[in-house]
Amino acid sequence: MLTVNQRQPVSISPIESPRFHALDAARTIALLIGIVHHGIESFVSYANGDWATQDSQSSIVLDIVFYVSHVFRMQAFFLMSGFFAHLLYHRRGPREFIINRTKRLLLPFLLFWPILYAINWHIWVWGIQRVKHLPWQESITKLPAYFNWDNGFPLMHLWFLYFLVLFCAGVAVVRPIVNGWLDPTKRLRAMVDKSLAFALTHWWGSLALGFIMIAPMLGMTDWFGVDTSASGLVPRWAPFILYGLYFTLGWFLHRQVHLLAYFRQFRLINLILSICLIAALIILSLLFDEPKNPADGRLILAGLNTLYAFASMTTVWAFIGYIMAHFSKSNPRIRYLADLAYWGYLVHLSIVALVQVLVAPYDWAWPLKLLLILSITSVLLGVTYQFGVRNTWLGVLLNGKRHSR
Repeated sequence: MLTVNQRQPVSISPIESPRFHALDAARTIALLIGIVHHGIESFVSYANGDWATQDSQSSIVLDIVFYVSHVFRMQAFFLMSGFFAHLLYHRRGPREFIINRTKRLLLPFLLFWPILYAINWHIWVWGIQRVKHLPWQESITKLPAYFNWDNGFPLMHLWFLYFLVLFCAGVAVVRPIVNGWLDPTKRLRAMVDKSLAFALTHWWGSLALGFIMIAPMLGMTDWFGVDTSASGLVPRWAPFILYGLYFTLGWFLHRQVHLLAYFRQFRLINLILSICLIAALIILSLLFDEPKNPADGRLILAGLNTLYAFASMTTVWAFIGYIMAHFSKSNPRIRYLADLAYWGYLVHLSIVALVQVLVAPYDWAWPLKLLLILSITSVLLGVTYQFGVRNTWLGVLLNGKRHSR
C-alpha cells in the first residue's frame, strides 16, 4: 500500500502498474470542464468579438468561472497526459507507444479537423451575421483569428490534440537520445526524481514547482493567462513550452507514483493557496485594467503572469488532490464518462455554438439559457456516443476497444 511516508523513488514494472482510477477521473473531468468553459463563453463580458455570438445576458459569476477554469484545466490535462504517456511507453515499449499514439491522437485529428472546420466556420459566420446584423460576405471578414488562414493553420479547439501529437513525437525522438547520449548513467534522471520527491513531500511543493512556469508565463501576451493556441502549425513558444513542462512533470511523476499521495494530503492547503492567488489575480486585473502607457502595461502583465504561474500550479495540485480523495476507486459511471469525454470534447464545439447562437438574442435569464445550452449539448453528445460511436470502429479508434451493449 502506498503511504505518505514513502520518500524514496520507486520503479514501476510495466506489468505491475495499477490502474489509476482517480487520474482517469481527473482527466475526464478536466475535459468536461472544457465543455462547460466553452458553454459559458457567449455570456462572458470580456470575450467580445472572439466567439460565434455575444449573448444579450451577462454575469459576473460566469466571468469569474470562465477565468478560473482557464487557470488550471488544460495544465491539469497535460500533466495527466504526460503521466499516462510514461505508463504507456514503459508498459508497451517504444514501437507500440508510437502506434498507439498515432491511432488515438493523430488519426482522430486528421479525421475530425476538416469536418469540424467546415461546420464551425459556417456556424461562426452565421452567428456573427445574427449578432451584428451584417451581410454574409461581410460577416466572413469578421471571423476571429483562429478561423483566419492568414494567421496560420486554424487548429480551433483541436490544438490540444496537435500539441499531444508533438509531445509524444518528442518522447519518441528525445528519450533514446537522453538514454544513449545525454544521461547514459541515469544520474540526471535520478537528480530530477530526487528534486521532485523533495518538493512534493512538503506543503510548499506546488509553489516551488510554480517557479519553473514563470519563464513561459512571461512570454504570454493575451492578458488572460495562457495565450490561445488555436492557430498555426508552428506553435506559439510560450504556451507550447508551458504545456510541455506540465506534460514532462506528469512523465516524471509516473516514475514515482507514491508521490500521488501528497496531492491528496496537501489538497486543502493548495486549495487555500489557489483561492488567495486567483483572488489576487482578479483584483489586480480589475485595478490595472487600462494602463496609461505600454511600458506600464508590460510591467503589469509580467507581474500578473508571474502570479498566474503559481496560481495554476496550486490549483492543479488542489484539483487532482480532491479528485483522488473522492474518486480513488473503480466506478463504472466514471469509466463510461472517460470514454465519452474524448468524443465529447472533439465534437462539442459545434453543438455548443449552435445553441448559443439560437438563444443569444432573447432576454431570458442567463441560468435558463446556460441550462439549455449544456443540457442540449449533453444529451446530443450522450446519444451520439452511445448509438453512433461506442460500439463502432470510431469507438475503437478513440478508446481502443469495443464494449458490450
